[in-house]
Amino acid sequence: MDTGIKVAIVLAIGILVYREILKSAVKNTKEIPTFVKEKASFLSLMIVVLSVGIFVSVGISMTNIETRDLRPYHPPHTPEMISMFDKGVIVLNGQYIKTNLAKPKELTTLAGQLTQGCNGNDACEIQKMFDYVTHIPYRTDYTSRNAKEVIRSDWGDCDDKTNLFASLLNERGFNYRFVYVPHHVFMVVHLEDKSALPFLTTKLTIDGVSYYYAETTAIGARIGEFNGQFPISFEGIYDLRKNESVDLEKVSFWMG
Repeated sequence: MDTGIKVAIVLAIGILVYREILKSAVKNTKEIPTFVKEKASFLSLMIVVLSVGIFVSVGISMTNIETRDLRPYHPPHTPEMISMFDKGVIVLNGQYIKTNLAKPKELTTLAGQLTQGCNGNDACEIQKMFDYVTHIPYRTDYTSRNAKEVIRSDWGDCDDKTNLFASLLNERGFNYRFVYVPHHVFMVVHLEDKSALPFLTTKLTIDGVSYYYAETTAIGARIGEFNGQFPISFEGIYDLRKNESVDLEKVSFWMG
């Protein structure tokens, strides 16, 4: 909602509440000196407007959010309510979407264990972390769950598992993007050394950099495998590190 509209609503409600307070108090203030009344009136007005303003602002900040799980048994576009205090909420083409990545260094040990033996080869490391995520059982829910919760419960849907994979990639410093399509999210990830993954078939080129498909919901999937999502279905691509969306006009698709 536009800031000007919010301010107008807060002031209008504050003044209305203040008027009602004055009406109920006027009978008991007839013997109070005028200057005291005026001072008290101004102070009470400020307190009322501030209190109402905080309450209304929090209420207005509540909004519908799409969590991007597949929800096969749940009505489409069913919202989850969030507030201004929620973390990891992005705005993409007017939609509010919740991400829920692990905090920095929360998964450092796990990422290190998963990538042992790769000797610094990025394709090897990315595929091993991807294997770990894809073998976690798929199950839907109604919220975007934190990466650590996905590990603890050993299940997750598309946004849950994508959160986990992104968190692991962050720990190893790899570059990726979230790709949003109707009721689903997957990832594309950049590889420097592709020799360990010779069958890379599908990628997006963003700002001259190649990012390969990574579908976290498919058990046994490999980086670069096509998941059926053509760019025509993309609702948006998001760079979480820069906290900005990608211009779809500048994205090219390749499959071969």
